[in-house]
Parts: sequence; C-alpha cells; structure tokens
Amino acid sequence: MNTALRLALVAAALAGATAAHAETIGFTKTTVGGVSLTAATGTITGSNLCASSGTCAQAITYNTTAGGKLTVTAADGADFDTLAYVHQSNLNNAGLGVVTGYMKPTGFHIADLNYSLSQPKETLTLSFQNTVSLSQLVFFPDDRLTLSLTKELDSFDGFTISVDGKAAVEYSFGNNGGQPVTLSTPLVGKTFTFGYAVKKSSEDYYLAGITVAAVPEASTWAMMGLGLVGIVAAARRRQRA
Repeated sequence: MNTALRLALVAAALAGATAAHAETIGFTKTTVGGVSLTAATGTITGSNLCASSGTCAQAITYNTTAGGKLTVTAADGADFDTLAYVHQSNLNNAGLGVVTGYMKPTGFHIADLNYSLSQPKETLTLSFQNTVSLSQLVFFPDDRLTLSLTKELDSFDGFTISVDGKAAVEYSFGNNGGQPVTLSTPLVGKTFTFGYAVKKSSEDYYLAGITVAAVPEASTWAMMGLGLVGIVAAARRRQRA
C-alpha cells in the first residue's frame, strides 16, 4: 500500500470516528427540512406541574448514544418570578421551552403561561455527560398554531448559544424558519445554553431537536496520531533506502 493511500485511510478514520456516532435527538414529533424527529421520553426531577400541556419539572433527563446522559434545565433572570422549570410540550411541531414562576406555601406557582422560550431573561441549558459536537438544530415558533411554521422565525431573527459557560454567540434562524439550522462550524462542548438574540430581533421559540456527534476521547486521538506518525516515518525510511 503506497504512502498516499495510507495517509488517506488514517484521515478517513479520524473523520469517521466522530461521524459514526452522530445522533439526532428530538423533543417533539415532526418531519421538516429532511429531518424527522420523534419526541424523546425523559425522566423528570420533582413533580410534573404541566400534565395537561406536556411535562415541566426542575430537570428532564434523557439517555443519548452520542453524549451519554443529557440533562435539560432552565433558568430565569431577576424579577418577581425568579424560578424556572424546563417544559417539554406534548404538541407536535413544538419542543422544549421554559416555565417561570415563584414559590408559594403550596408549592411552585406558574406565572408565565407562554411555555416556549419567551422572555430575554429565560435560558435553556442542555448538559451532556460526555463531550459532543453540535452541528444542527430545529426550532419552532411559539405561535405555531396561528401562523405559518416557516415564516415566524426568519433570517432577521436570532438566538444565542453559550458553550461550557463561555460568552454567548448569536445565530440566525435562517431562511427555513429554523427548520433546520445547520451550523457552518459545529460547536464542541458538554453544556449548551440557549437564550434570546442580542443584536438580531428576538422571537419566542421552542427547541425541537438537535444533531450531535460523539467526540473521541484524547486517548483515541493520540492512538490515531501515533499511527499517522508511524506511516510518515516508514515512508521516510523507504525514501532514504
């Protein structure tokens, strides 16, 4: 086998190590833009206060192939209603959102009846057990029952993502109404926090689904790298012979 072919095979192995473990995780039932989603069933922390509309709880946990355990939580900014629960709608063409409220003697009281991500102070955080590469997302507008699904979220509207607690970066919903949004450069990390746009106009939205891929451990990359070094060294020895 010649050196060029060996190098090509190693390069393909490096790329395939991630691509082979790609997974699309749905939080609603839909088929849009070539992406088919089935709503994943999660395990909740605490009691479900939104049985009539789906599930809302302190946290919802899912089992994934690419990233191990996925825990979804929500947060709310300073206001009279400072607590937030994550909400998974039971509607098709919807997804994950945020329920905000406050504690009363009788328990958590819901103050925000818009269960999508509907206020600038609300955030939605997806925390994976293992490092993943996030490449694609699917969104739906909050008023999906009265307006066209592809016209409410557009290229003038945006959302933000913070990776592993770093500064939030703003993205556009694009020309497909957020269905789907493909990132030109995948985001690599364990924790992804979604929020409102800062510079673009802000729209209320559900997070309907994501596509992630497993990221090989450092030891795997090291072994592949050593294999590549060995091929190059062998080629040089043959050239000198």
